[in-house]
Amino acid sequence: MAQRTFGPAILALLAAGPVFAAAAGSGTLAGRVLDDQGRPVAGATLSLANPVSGYRQQVRSDAKGAFAFLNVPFNVYHLDTRAPGLLPGHVDVDVHSQLPQQVTVPLKPEGATVVVEENLQLVEDHPSTHIDIDKTTIERTPAAVQSRAMESILLTTPGFIADENGRFHFRGSHGQMTYVVDGIPVSDQMHATFSNSLDPSQVESMEVITGGISAEYGGKPVVVVNLTTKSGLGTPDGFEGEASFGGSRFRTAEAGFNARGGKEAFGWFVSAAASESDRFLDPVNFGNLHNHGKTGRLYSRFDWILGSQDTLRFSVSGGRTDREVANLASQQVRGQDQRATTSDANLSLAWTHLFNDRRSLDASLFYRGSQAELKPSEDLAEGFTGAGMRDFPYWVKQDRSLDNLGVQASLTQRWGQENLLKVGVSRIAFPIHEAFRFAIPDDSQAAGPGDPLYPYTPAGGGHIFQFDARIQPTLTSAFVQNDIHLGAFFLALGLRHDTYRVEDISDSLLQPRLGLSYRIKATGTVFRASYDRLLILREHENLALSLSQQAWDLGPYAGTPRQPLRPERQQSCSYGVEQQLGKAGRIMVEYWEKRSRNAGDNAQFLNTGVLFPVGADKGLFRGMNLRLDLVPVKGWSGYLSLGRTRAIFQAPLVGGLQLEAPEAAPGERFLIDHDQKLSAQAGVVYEHGGFTAQVSGRYDSGLVAGDPAAVDGNPDYDFGAQYVRRDSEGTWRIQPRTTWNLGLAQAWKLAGKRRLTLGLDLLNATDERGLYNFLSTFGGTHVIPPRTLAGRVKWAF
Repeated sequence: MAQRTFGPAILALLAAGPVFAAAAGSGTLAGRVLDDQGRPVAGATLSLANPVSGYRQQVRSDAKGAFAFLNVPFNVYHLDTRAPGLLPGHVDVDVHSQLPQQVTVPLKPEGATVVVEENLQLVEDHPSTHIDIDKTTIERTPAAVQSRAMESILLTTPGFIADENGRFHFRGSHGQMTYVVDGIPVSDQMHATFSNSLDPSQVESMEVITGGISAEYGGKPVVVVNLTTKSGLGTPDGFEGEASFGGSRFRTAEAGFNARGGKEAFGWFVSAAASESDRFLDPVNFGNLHNHGKTGRLYSRFDWILGSQDTLRFSVSGGRTDREVANLASQQVRGQDQRATTSDANLSLAWTHLFNDRRSLDASLFYRGSQAELKPSEDLAEGFTGAGMRDFPYWVKQDRSLDNLGVQASLTQRWGQENLLKVGVSRIAFPIHEAFRFAIPDDSQAAGPGDPLYPYTPAGGGHIFQFDARIQPTLTSAFVQNDIHLGAFFLALGLRHDTYRVEDISDSLLQPRLGLSYRIKATGTVFRASYDRLLILREHENLALSLSQQAWDLGPYAGTPRQPLRPERQQSCSYGVEQQLGKAGRIMVEYWEKRSRNAGDNAQFLNTGVLFPVGADKGLFRGMNLRLDLVPVKGWSGYLSLGRTRAIFQAPLVGGLQLEAPEAAPGERFLIDHDQKLSAQAGVVYEHGGFTAQVSGRYDSGLVAGDPAAVDGNPDYDFGAQYVRRDSEGTWRIQPRTTWNLGLAQAWKLAGKRRLTLGLDLLNATDERGLYNFLSTFGGTHVIPPRTLAGRVKWAF
């Protein structure tokens, strides 16, 4: 790995006193290397590494023995220091704050009578349940399109259950996840049916937090994905970059580029990616009909060190997706040609002021704008006759925008030796505009004059349902989080207050977030327990229509007052133990349970990819997770994730576009399609020199499915009935499936920094046929990808 060097301005700041402030979301580790006489050691090589996540950064000390690691993701690390004529130094460090960490590394001369022991700490004592994923793991994850592989990477987390189009369920919840990108929260849905996926190439490291959620996180914090993006600060020789190209089955092609650079107190990073495929989303049948799409994304980050006390970070990014809406067989015959377009733009400005090495202030402004449009095959006018209409069963047109306008500030204080106190406030507004129209070209889709849908059929007058509304939800929050070390105990004590308002709905909730862990240092064992009370926002995409009386009057409840669609209130507990396995790895076992009021989900609207937020009266979720990580030994490493999830809803359901009679009576409990008896994923990697070989496998025992009898000979869905089984409880489930992925890559070092890498991935190597879901109210019907060979080339310079 290239070693970082630092300009005179940075070194002057290091020598002058307090280390300069780090940007929110990452930390700085700095200090000096000294010999046994207290003299500075110049030219020492320092390596900061976490063998579990794979993170590694290397720097050299300057003439005064000073060094600095910048943009360090929050985690525990091992610092290895080596210099000619001196014995190596080994120090474990914990970086979990933007407050600068300072350490002095003493080195003894060779031949000194001293025992130098390298102790690797692989188990964190923090009470939260989480895994850390570094860019090295991200870059080698097998994928047909690497710039759209974020969801595949997250699925390695125990308890994450794969669903269609990059969606997933975790701990019984459907998609209630908050991304935190360099300290900026984003709770919009960011998979391809709603927006544009994050490009993994912009990520330095990420932490996936599934239990023991800090009080600083709100919005949809069932799962928090804390991302640290790449920075140009400290770039070797002032510049480096990479270009990549790839291709796979279904005329899939992609190109990517990223570069970073800077000097002294300024750094920049930029990445761009574009892809195109004839199998853009997971289709609704094995025929893969009408499924072309293309997407592009751009990200940039700029960092300024304004002095020993202030840093400034500015980020701008955006993306656009244009795709066809996958057809059923009958829709293909009719010539249906629905298309969808999504785009987004993101801006953030963050400032950190360091009062001293124990106190800092962070403030940020951020904006996110997203648009989505669903276009029918052809326009439709009032009084349509149905003749020649290509769209079936509904003609649909949508134009929607969703913005995020936010401001937040927090104060961080280190007290005692290791304790941290953080307090903060924030306010986010979500301006939403929704225009939605639909009609029913076929009279057979409505029962008759008594059916609320009848007016929108040719026989009922050929009217077009039209909805156009603007709403602006707001979230106002305050929190305090105090992390306290008491000997072998670690207490994470948090309290958060959220007030959420939209239309005539106003919800406020005081949320304790409590965590406790106990470390047995001699055995490398950590016991954990946590309790989280959460206020979880509804999906804002299509929320205006889901809240409206106008939509309510389309279904079986027509003429009655619409029931409010309130935020979910959830109480979550987890209990676990994590054990270090010597220097070989670690294993974690956890039991968790959650109880919800107004439990959230989405309802699928046909096969359009349009989802409407819904809520159930109550939700009960419980399960167990296991995670095994094996650190590299002679080039070999691996992991195993296991999860079991029980997910129960209690009727009635509210919200959404409920055009059909409810499947459950009020008070009735039923399993939802987040319930799966076992999900398992494992991977083994071998690396030697520039060669990498890996194999990964995933087993899913099957989500809850619809009754295949409901197909009733319908050729559009008949194919899926053979992939559904009734289990011992009498529940219809997707047939179990196991898929295997293989990967090979070879990298060659060329002159200077240049490096050429060729890679080949075989996805679903056994060509397993299977479904993600079948006749699901919440997910519809979608098939898994077939065997796919993908190749790529990367040129680093």
